[in-house]
Amino acid sequence: MVVISRFRTLWGIAPGPDQTEWRKKFVELKAHGYAGIEIDFAGISPEQLQLLRKNCDEAGLEISVLLFSSWPQYVGPRPRGLTPDAHLEFYRGQLRLATILKPVVINAHSGADHWSYDESVYFYQKALQVEKEEGLEGIVSHETHRNRSLFSPYSTDYILQRVPELRVTADISHWVVVCERLLDQGEEDREILDRLIPNVRHIHARMGTTQSSQCPEPLNPAFAAERQFFESLWLRIVKSRQQTDPNCRITWVPEYGPFPYHPIGTAQTFEELADSEGKRLEALFESAVSQ
Repeated sequence: MVVISRFRTLWGIAPGPDQTEWRKKFVELKAHGYAGIEIDFAGISPEQLQLLRKNCDEAGLEISVLLFSSWPQYVGPRPRGLTPDAHLEFYRGQLRLATILKPVVINAHSGADHWSYDESVYFYQKALQVEKEEGLEGIVSHETHRNRSLFSPYSTDYILQRVPELRVTADISHWVVVCERLLDQGEEDREILDRLIPNVRHIHARMGTTQSSQCPEPLNPAFAAERQFFESLWLRIVKSRQQTDPNCRITWVPEYGPFPYHPIGTAQTFEELADSEGKRLEALFESAVSQ
């Protein structure tokens, strides 16, 4: 039986002193049906990570970690000298820190968009070795995110053909912005998505547009084409996972974030949007696997 597990990002939610605000939020998230949280732990001390693990245990929430192979949170200009080997060294340290949280998923913003495709291939071949050496083989997924090696359909397709065992977090809202088009029209675009789907192990289910990586009103008829594209793709991923492993667990995040991702003056806050879309899409995914 397929298990659909919805995680909530803590992006844009301040922890408060000694994580008091997070503790309150965790009770709400559990009541809302979330299986766990997804946390970017950049800048959080090991002691605070231990406290976070304790607070999640008390709330009955699991943890998905979001980490960076370099340049965490993109603060300031891109540092010089970020070679694949420099990324790998930093990446190993981040994986070791992540183990404090005992994550069920690690979602990596990995590599760099300024590398050659072959430099990225080298990085991912070595990254898989690092994951295995650190005892984290099989729980790391690498996100299709701008600024990173998997920033476009073409770079990702090239890499996956050479590193076919790489696990991917699908956040296709980034690709739609990079390409300035929905990716269900052209034959070559559809073929790349066909090849991507078997590698997806974690989903960031955020609907975007050709000009923005976050749609503020997914149910507005003005975004009917975007909704059709994204929902169809997510359902294909879910069904593919079910067919490959009928007893798999599908982890996913309705990853709607704060301004500037979320426009000013919208009908819902980014948190309300994440929760409402989370409930709606969860029902959609569960219906798909039950048929």
